[in-house]
Amino acid sequence: MKYPLFFKSALSGSRRMWLITQIILLLGSQLMAQKRVTKEPRPDWVNKILPGVYVGVSHRFSSEADAREDALVDAKRQIIESLSGIIESEFIDQIIEQSGEVTTSDAFTSSRVKVVSRNILAVKPEKVFVEEWKIREGFKSRIEYQVFLAVPFSEEHHKQFMNELIDETITLGKMRFKETLELARKGQLGLALEQIKTVQANVLPMTRFTGLSPQEMSRLNEFKERLSATLERIPASIRIEGKGADQPAKMGLPLPEPLELSVYWIEDDQRFPIPDLEVEFKVRRGKAVLEPQTKTDRSGVAKCVVKNLASAGNVDIQATVYFPEELNVRNNAYTFALLPENRVIVKIIEKNLDRPVEISYLENSLLEKLTATGFKVLENNPLLPITENNINESPEKIARIIGNTGADLVILGTMSSGQTNKIQDGFWFARARGTLKVYNIQQKTVVGSYMLEDKNAGNSEETAGIRAIQKVSDKLIEQALTEMGL
Repeated sequence: MKYPLFFKSALSGSRRMWLITQIILLLGSQLMAQKRVTKEPRPDWVNKILPGVYVGVSHRFSSEADAREDALVDAKRQIIESLSGIIESEFIDQIIEQSGEVTTSDAFTSSRVKVVSRNILAVKPEKVFVEEWKIREGFKSRIEYQVFLAVPFSEEHHKQFMNELIDETITLGKMRFKETLELARKGQLGLALEQIKTVQANVLPMTRFTGLSPQEMSRLNEFKERLSATLERIPASIRIEGKGADQPAKMGLPLPEPLELSVYWIEDDQRFPIPDLEVEFKVRRGKAVLEPQTKTDRSGVAKCVVKNLASAGNVDIQATVYFPEELNVRNNAYTFALLPENRVIVKIIEKNLDRPVEISYLENSLLEKLTATGFKVLENNPLLPITENNINESPEKIARIIGNTGADLVILGTMSSGQTNKIQDGFWFARARGTLKVYNIQQKTVVGSYMLEDKNAGNSEETAGIRAIQKVSDKLIEQALTEMGL
């Protein structure tokens, strides 16, 4: 096949470039050559490493001394890394390069570094093999050294190291444990638990090491169980106690003394207050106006002033303590159950079809309910002169009328039926209207005023009136007692 002249020229040029490239690569490989100068073969201990021996291998250095140092560093690093991860990798280089002088805020790491320094950084090689290498760069050459060291760290050395490490850890752990109890006694339970967990995190891994003697294992397990027991005991020994629920609780009046909530940690029958805990007081039943403290003081106490009891029945005030989450305290609330202590006089003027009744249904029903809810009912003799016309007297006048009977509350009311309507023979409707007014005698105030109207049916005018009175009375009592918190 015939090629154009210009193509032959290009082809011959490509061949020349290829030839030149091959020559350059050949010369470059000769100019950058590395050659082992040492005639002796590497000893068996370099490749067949015996138990209890660590072989350090250096990089190549122009100085034999630098190569020896680098090989020793490599052996030390291997020994440290073989010790079950006792030293964090981030500290290994610092330990070797700074001869154990490592700055850390963790006392357990510092302790381990000290043990490593004593047992590992002082190791020395028992065998050394030095290789010489000729390095050619261009038309110049130099000698570099690579060193192999055999550094013994026998099982006996390892046992000694582990024994010292366990001694250091348990000694430091006991110091921290003592500090933990002091923190708990100062009420700083969250910090105390954090410290115990730190000690645990440094002790537990050692119980998993192999080759420990029975004595060492026993010491570790005993200390580990002590830590675990304390970790459980601290939250379990927290107590919440209330004081003040036995005070007389009267509607419309404050409690004589504040309610007191005490939070403390108990150890061997000794109480240690827990300060600065958030506390929330809330009314759970009844009505009351509160003025609470929101945190426990230095004595572990939070107080709640009950400024006014706005209901006459049982009043429950719950105090909830917000512990740090890590304490995992389940029973964190205390309920102050205030029992009512109200003395009451009741006077009802009742008429059926404009005729006075001998026994008031509204009065009897109301007295029955009040007695069942803990009221002490007093005789209403002082109120006998009161008529329907002056039943809405001022609280001051009512207080003067009852005098020194000892009543806390006076309940006055009226009930009357009328406006009958005959639908057909034997079927009548009647309407009834009832009122109740509750007076607080000590405060000389009206604390409740209620009125209700409704109708009911009967087979006569009188029966319809009686049923209307009963219906209105029941609803009126329910309304009044609900408003009074009963």
